[in-house]
Amino acid sequence: MIYARAKRVGLVLSLLFVLGLICNIQIPVSGAEDGSGYTTQNFPMQYLTIDVPDDYIRLDTSLKDADPIWEQAEIPDAKNAKEEYEARGVVAVYFVPDTHSYIYFVQKKTDEALRAFDISGYSDEDLIEYAKKILPEIENTEITVGTYAHPDMNMYKINLSETIEDGISEVTYGTIVNGMGIQFSMDDSRNKEGFKEEILVDFINHVKLTTKMTREEYEARVRKTWTTIGCFFGGGILLMVILYVISKQQQKKKKRKIEDVSKKLYDFRTRKKDGKVDISGIKYEVETEYDAKLIEAYSTFNFWFKNIKKDIIMALIYVGFVGYATYLGSTFVLIVGITVAFILLYHRFSGKEKFQDNMMKRYEIKKKKSVTAVYRFYDEFFTLSGIDSIAEFIYPQVFRLANFQGYLFLYVSDDNALVIDVEKIPEEDRAEFIKYIYEKSR
Repeated sequence: MIYARAKRVGLVLSLLFVLGLICNIQIPVSGAEDGSGYTTQNFPMQYLTIDVPDDYIRLDTSLKDADPIWEQAEIPDAKNAKEEYEARGVVAVYFVPDTHSYIYFVQKKTDEALRAFDISGYSDEDLIEYAKKILPEIENTEITVGTYAHPDMNMYKINLSETIEDGISEVTYGTIVNGMGIQFSMDDSRNKEGFKEEILVDFINHVKLTTKMTREEYEARVRKTWTTIGCFFGGGILLMVILYVISKQQQKKKKRKIEDVSKKLYDFRTRKKDGKVDISGIKYEVETEYDAKLIEAYSTFNFWFKNIKKDIIMALIYVGFVGYATYLGSTFVLIVGITVAFILLYHRFSGKEKFQDNMMKRYEIKKKKSVTAVYRFYDEFFTLSGIDSIAEFIYPQVFRLANFQGYLFLYVSDDNALVIDVEKIPEEDRAEFIKYIYEKSR
């Protein structure tokens, strides 16, 4: 079960990681307010931070359609708005309550932007020429192109004004950084006081560039990204292959064990029927109270310690898997890794209470307080009476033993153990008794 779960988690983690790289999933993180009236928001995928006024309302495609923030931003149809954002490459939209304006932060990953890569060294003439080259032809629209001296980035400025009656005006500030096109524009059509470009300019002046790469550094980062993808796919596939091989080996070993035990059990019953099994001498007799304390110990061992070695190995592999991606700079994998870890831990350890409650009901512990089980150990077999019906086992049926909190667990299947209270055995005989069971069940 743990192998199957680990394979699913490894596959999901790898696919989510690659999906994040291919789709360029946004991971903005809002910083705390510092009392200045602004909150810093980080955009690691665009290598930017923006100090946003505290009263601005932020919108993006990660918001649910039913989120009340859409209504606060005066957008009646969230679904259509999100579809528009996706089509335009919108990273975030900011609603300005005072003027009912919308500021659009757009990312454009195009071949043209990648070829230009960095326009920080362009002269004003070169910048204007570049902006004209990327402009589409728009009918009934007057277009003027200029420049803007941003503290961190060399920006072009494009003014669009429709020449038709009641035509709208739009201004866009844009730049190319790290092979990526970044644009900021504003929809001010609802502002009764007219277009206020200073709102957009003030917003842009609070945009800061966090990382500036040369083309060589960018290409090295791309190679590193593909190396990470290769490691995740390769590591995930290798992990699944290893787990598959181990699982198959364990299944074969278990099958051989079952076949061997079946033969021995058949031989034992045949010989016992023929009177060839010694049933006269009891080596040990142990009474065990099945009570709340025993069930608690049994449940704890089953869910926390029974597969502790496998859990540790899987945890080390998982930590290495996520840690390597985080070391390479993948914030997305870190977030996904933490999420998957919580899901995995929940599924791994969430059944203890239910298991414990079922055992309490099975033996009616809440009513009777306890049920006495009597174990009698003979030379070739042992019996259990007092709970359920009388049961008889040969020692090879016990494929695993565990000593925990004063109880000896004799596992006769993957999930079912017979529990013996070792403290009910005289102290001078305990070590010899445990040794006897270990040797017999080998």
